[in-house]
Amino acid sequence: MKILIVDDNKKFLNMLSEFLTENNIVVEVSDNGGEALKKFTDFIPDIVVTDIVMPDIDGIELLLQLRKTNPDVKVIVMSGGNRGHADAYLHMADKLGANAVLSKPFELEELMQAIKKV
Repeated sequence: MKILIVDDNKKFLNMLSEFLTENNIVVEVSDNGGEALKKFTDFIPDIVVTDIVMPDIDGIELLLQLRKTNPDVKVIVMSGGNRGHADAYLHMADKLGANAVLSKPFELEELMQAIKKV
């Protein structure tokens, strides 16, 4: 399985990457949405795991662009929110076609359950 992880928090990005790699998943990372779109076409992941609140292209726009590029790609959206708006962001992502949503902070096992679900 191949997963592209997108998050502008590099420590969090590296933690998720290490965890998934330890679980025999091939991982590519990106710290912004614009780079993620480029990597998506080269890497061709089975699942994209993206944060919502990011500079450049945010996770909602990334979700919409990925759906245009490949309507069948599985997308897991995560957010800790910005000034307490995590629930609203995740609700919007869900309505726009995210396959699963995770509210930060979450347990790594919750991520694995979401990956198995999608």
